[in-house]
Amino acid sequence: MSNSSPVATAFVDFKSAFDQLWFEGCLGKLGKMGIPTAYVNWIRAWLYGRSAIIEIQGKRSKWIKIERGGPQGSSLTPSLFITYHSDMADFFPGAMSFFFADDLAAMLAGQIGTRFTSQCIDLEHRLQSFMNQLEYYSILPVQPINYDKTQIMFSARAIKYPVPLPEIKCGDHSVDWIPRFKYLGYWLSTKLGWSNIIDRTCLIVRQRTAMINSFKLNGQSSTRLRRVLFSTFVL
Repeated sequence: MSNSSPVATAFVDFKSAFDQLWFEGCLGKLGKMGIPTAYVNWIRAWLYGRSAIIEIQGKRSKWIKIERGGPQGSSLTPSLFITYHSDMADFFPGAMSFFFADDLAAMLAGQIGTRFTSQCIDLEHRLQSFMNQLEYYSILPVQPINYDKTQIMFSARAIKYPVPLPEIKCGDHSVDWIPRFKYLGYWLSTKLGWSNIIDRTCLIVRQRTAMINSFKLNGQSSTRLRRVLFSTFVL
């Protein structure tokens, strides 16, 4: 955007990411990455041989064999997931990919030195190509995409955006264009400015400060307690 080029950002959500981990595919990739056989065998034993039951109002189901996904609550599960998908960016050569745990953000910028209209047309073609590559990649590791939560955002310094924005598909599903998105705790907007996140932060501060002050009005807290609450929930 520093060169007044339009930018498209795709926010990809994987369906039940940690719960969809493919055992054999993951173990095979670990072996190809040079992980010692002893470690791979330990992870194999850690993944396999698990089962679970479902209990509702005191009634239990039969034992269900777990054939996908890592153990819930384990710190190794997200590490294994990240390692399994560590080569994901190689499948998207035309995009800058940022992968944090199961959150993927891919950015594509318009070509420099051409008209804005030509940049938008080129960006549309490349964005559709990225979605095709994403669909293809999701098949290889058996990692389904959550199409309902996968969205794209157009950013540019230009006053007028392409109207209407082009239809982009991932597989047979149309991907929604959005004006803002919360990524890793930060709100991003089409202008990539700070006003949106500052306004939301100020609102949260006012709400939490009002809640703490309400304890004072009711005479249910001391000054020391309010300071602790302020340091915990506001700062």
